[in-house]
Amino acid sequence: MRGVQTYIRTAELGVALFTTYMTTVTLFQTSIYAKIRPMLLRYGGPILGGFRIDIAYFDLALLVLAIVLSALFWRQGDEASFGWLFSMNMILFFPAVIDFSMFNWVDLLLSYDPSPRVTPLWVFGVGILLQATYIGLRSMIQFRGVREELMGRGAAMDDVDDVSKGQMIYLGELMVGTAAITAFIYVATSPLKSLLKFRGTGLPYSHMIIGVACTIIIAAGTLMYLRSQGRTPAQEQRGVNPHSESWEKKEVG
Repeated sequence: MRGVQTYIRTAELGVALFTTYMTTVTLFQTSIYAKIRPMLLRYGGPILGGFRIDIAYFDLALLVLAIVLSALFWRQGDEASFGWLFSMNMILFFPAVIDFSMFNWVDLLLSYDPSPRVTPLWVFGVGILLQATYIGLRSMIQFRGVREELMGRGAAMDDVDDVSKGQMIYLGELMVGTAAITAFIYVATSPLKSLLKFRGTGLPYSHMIIGVACTIIIAAGTLMYLRSQGRTPAQEQRGVNPHSESWEKKEVG
């Protein structure tokens, strides 16, 4: 029992630390970090000097700080702590997204030249890792809850361990499969976009607008019809069965 529980917690730690490491390393290679790094050194340099750490190791100190915070969030082991972990990783990853954004609103506040040292594929991969990590950690919390519930009901330890192992294997397969499908869509988007653009050059825009509008109206009408057909009678919504004996007596009366 303790071995499987330890395995789940170790998997949580490994995923959390690896994701924080990847998002922090990605941050160091963004244009926004290069812009604000001198300001961070101005305020963080004296702190490093107090610990007798060379200012040249500022990036390493920031990486260690992020990993330590990630480990502390993991140690709590609850959903709120993993939410804070996800938020921290998102903040570290956000500058990379801005560097590749077509609407760089940060440039309106902080003038700089977006020149990231990472490729779009790298940012895409780290983004998938970040989302998969949060989903995986939340699922592992549920797995631990299922273990406690089964043990509270008196289930055999071997059966509980088998359930946990099956859940972990299924989670791994689901995450890998979803990441593979998403990566395939990402890779296929560029040639598909070019193909659609080539095929759609000769189509009149008026026909396209009318076609899209009609499609949306038909879909909305179909959805409203299906929802209206699925509504229950007022008697059933109040918990009254119209075929019950008491209902029949009321009708007769």
